[in-house]
Amino acid sequence: MRMFSMCVVGLITKPIVMAMGFLFFVLSGAATAQAVTERIASLNICIDQLLWELVAQQRLVSISYLTADPIWSPIAEQVKTLPLNHGLAEEIVPLKPNIILAGEFDAPNAIELLKKLDQHVERLPLPRTLADINSQIFQLADLVGAGEKAQLMVNKINRQISALQALNTGSEPLTAFWYSANGVVIGAGTLEHELMQLAGLRNLAAERGMYGFNQLDLELLLSAKPHILIVEESQDRSFSLAREYLSHPALANTDFKIVRLPAGLSGCAASVIGDVAGVLQQELAK
Repeated sequence: MRMFSMCVVGLITKPIVMAMGFLFFVLSGAATAQAVTERIASLNICIDQLLWELVAQQRLVSISYLTADPIWSPIAEQVKTLPLNHGLAEEIVPLKPNIILAGEFDAPNAIELLKKLDQHVERLPLPRTLADINSQIFQLADLVGAGEKAQLMVNKINRQISALQALNTGSEPLTAFWYSANGVVIGAGTLEHELMQLAGLRNLAAERGMYGFNQLDLELLLSAKPHILIVEESQDRSFSLAREYLSHPALANTDFKIVRLPAGLSGCAASVIGDVAGVLQQELAK
């Protein structure tokens, strides 16, 4: 009888022990994944801005020097105490990062050298559509173990995009140009064009068969008589002939509405798309 009881206890205990062992394996794997990316280096200003939202500051062993420059970065003041790099392998290796993150076109020579030195380097593609933005956020989150925060970020962006889309109530769409430095208008196949469509605007550049970024004479722009001219603000206070197009007197003496958006969409779309969508929605609702 005693032997039978011991056998029964053994049969009951064995699954419990196996289950506990499996749980320990899962938790250990999660802890290992966290440890693998505990020290993060980034060579890209846009990735830096996402990392600032996704991970603890102490995990960032180096970020791009541009991220600490208020001309280019909205988080410059917040990151000024972090170690900075100029995209050089010799700056990164002594810091012993577990992972090095770079954009699609960043520092090819440095990245080649880092890989030869058996450093873990991951490149993230440049987002070219709204869907790409969410994908980039989740891809980055997977690499650094920040899935929950990434989901919150994407949810917020989606809400702002939905609010922008709600402006399109079926009324006659307004005509618009998205106008930038050097007299460039933005046509089809771009993130800007997607935003205009979501807002129910007719992109006059796209209707003229323009794809991507194209120069358009100011006279032709004015003769098209758009209802709205969308421009991105620049944080750069220095004089630039390229930006003189945006302050031309002819643009100040017209009947169309000028909508000014936060700068950075063409450079760091993933980190500013929500703000741009929110401002565009507010301006068009006036």
